[in-house]
Amino acid sequence: MQIVADLTIIMRVGVIIMVGNVMKAENLKLEELVKFDEGLVSLHGRRLIIYDLSALGQSRRDLIEMVGPEQARRISVRRGFFWGQSDASSMNHIFQWDNTLEWIKAAPMLQRLQGIVNNEIITLSLDEAAGHFRMESIWHDSAEVQHRLAELGTFKEPSCWVMVGYASGYASYCLGKRVYFIEKKCRAKGDQFCLVEGRDIDSWGEEIKPHLPYFYADDIQGKIRKLTEQIQEKELELARERKSKEEALRVVSLSSVEVRSRRFQQVLDMANRVARFDSSVLITGGTGVGKEVLARHMHNVSPRAKASFVAVNCAALPETLLESELFGHKAGAFTGASKDRLGIFEEAQSGTIFLDEIGDITLAIQVKLLRVLQEREIMRVGESRPRKVDVRVMAATNRNLEQKANDGSFREDLFYRLSVIHIAVPSLHEHYEDILPLARHFVQKCAIRLGLPNLKLDATCIDFLLKHPWPGNIRELENAIEHAAVLCTDQLILPENLPSTVFKTRSHGGAYDNPHRSLDEVELNHIRQVLNLTRGNRAKAAKILKIGQATLYRKIGLLKQQGKLDVP
Repeated sequence: MQIVADLTIIMRVGVIIMVGNVMKAENLKLEELVKFDEGLVSLHGRRLIIYDLSALGQSRRDLIEMVGPEQARRISVRRGFFWGQSDASSMNHIFQWDNTLEWIKAAPMLQRLQGIVNNEIITLSLDEAAGHFRMESIWHDSAEVQHRLAELGTFKEPSCWVMVGYASGYASYCLGKRVYFIEKKCRAKGDQFCLVEGRDIDSWGEEIKPHLPYFYADDIQGKIRKLTEQIQEKELELARERKSKEEALRVVSLSSVEVRSRRFQQVLDMANRVARFDSSVLITGGTGVGKEVLARHMHNVSPRAKASFVAVNCAALPETLLESELFGHKAGAFTGASKDRLGIFEEAQSGTIFLDEIGDITLAIQVKLLRVLQEREIMRVGESRPRKVDVRVMAATNRNLEQKANDGSFREDLFYRLSVIHIAVPSLHEHYEDILPLARHFVQKCAIRLGLPNLKLDATCIDFLLKHPWPGNIRELENAIEHAAVLCTDQLILPENLPSTVFKTRSHGGAYDNPHRSLDEVELNHIRQVLNLTRGNRAKAAKILKIGQATLYRKIGLLKQQGKLDVP
C-alpha cells in the first residue's frame, strides 16, 4: 500500500489575518531549546533526563509482567499524555506561533529532535469554527517499537503506547479540548510501518470508546498549569543566578549560510551565473543589504579568485584623494606625494575592484573611470604615460543611477558601462525567511572572533528577531548579534541581551498583543503594517493581502479617517 502525502491545512475563523514573521515548526533546533550543563539537562527550566533505550525496554517488560499488558498500556499511555501536554505547554510558553497548526506541527519536530520517532505527517486539518481536528501520520523508526521487538518480540496489538499518549496530550493541550490518537498499524505486530490517526472526541464518535480508559488521568490540566507556573519561576531564577562558567575552548568552523527565501536564492543564482564572466556588474540595494558581501562571493567563485579583491568606498574620500586612490600618483605630483604610489586598479591586477557608493563620485572622476572601462588602462596622477590594467569592475550604490543619468548628474555612458549586469539585492524584510539562518551564522562568526566557543542563541530570541523590521538590513542583524554576544552571560544569548530596538519589537509589533481588540481593529492594523512594509505601494500591498485594489482603497479610507495611516 502506497501512502501519498497530502498535507491539507484548513483554517475557518471568519477572516484570516497573518501577523508578522512569527515562529514555524520547521525552525526548531535542539541546541537552542535544550541546555546541557554539568549534571543538568533542561528545557527552559524544565529538567530533562537522558534515558537508555534498552533500560526502557526492560522497564516495560517488567511492568507487563507485574501488572499485566492492559494496566501496563494504561500507565504508558498516561505517562505519554502528560509528557505531550508538558511539551505543548513549553512550546506555547517559549514561542509565538504562526497559527495553531504550526504549534501542533512542532510535536513531530520535537519527537524527531529527541530521537523518539521520525513522524511523517500525511494529513492535517483543523476547522476551528466547528472544533474538528484530524491528523494522520506514519511513524518511522519508533524507539518504542525497537525496544518492544528487542525485549518481547512481536505482539498482536499496536505497541507505541507512550507515543500515542504523547500525541494525544500535545494536541489536546493545543486545542483546549480532548483529542485522541489511535495506532491503526504497528511494526511491532508485523505491519510494514506504524500508522496513527488523531481526531477530536466528537469526530471519533463511538469508535473511540474502547480506547478511552487508557487515557484517563486525574486533573491533567491542573498539573499542567502548575508545571507552567513552575517553569516560569525557574526561568526567572536561572536568569538571576546564572553562573559564569567557561568550558575548554574548542574549534568551531563556519558553515555556509542557508538560504531559504526564493527571492534571495534568485539573487545568488544570478550572481553564480555571471561570476565566471568579466562583464561589469552594478549591485544596487539599501544600506547594509550585503552588496559588498555579494561582490566578494562572485569574486571568490570566479576565475579571478586567486588574485586580489580590492574595495574602495567612493563616498569616503574627496575628489583629489579618490583619484590618487583609484589610479595612483607619481612622486611630486602634489604636496605630500613623496614617492610613487600604486592605485587600487594596479593593486587589483588580474583580480576584482569593487567601487562602493559609485553614485557619489564627481563628473570629473566619472570621465576618468569611463576611460578605464573603455580602454582598460589608467594614468597615474602626475604622469602622461598610460598603464594597462587587467581587472574586473564591480560597483554598488543605494542610489537610483538611472534617474541620476536622466537628470545629468551621472554620465549615461558610464552608467551603461557599469551596469552590463545589474543585480538588485532585496532588503532583509523582503526575504525574512533568511533572518534566522543569518542570525545563527553570525552567532558562529562571533563565537570565533570573540573567543566564545560555546556561544548559543536561546530559542526565546527567535520571535524578537523575526518580528523586527531590520531597517539596517543584514548589517544591523550582524551588529545586533555581536551586541548580544558581548553582553550575554554564560555564552547564552537571551532576548534582553539584544539591542533595545530589537528587544522591544515583540511587545509593540504584534497585532494580537491586545486580546481585547475587535476583529476590525486587528484587520486595519494589519493592513497598515503591510502598507508600511511595501512603502505605500498599493498594488503590492493588495497582492500580499490577497484582496482587490478597490477593497484596499476602501479600507485605506477608513485608516485615513481614523488618523492611523502613516504612509503616503
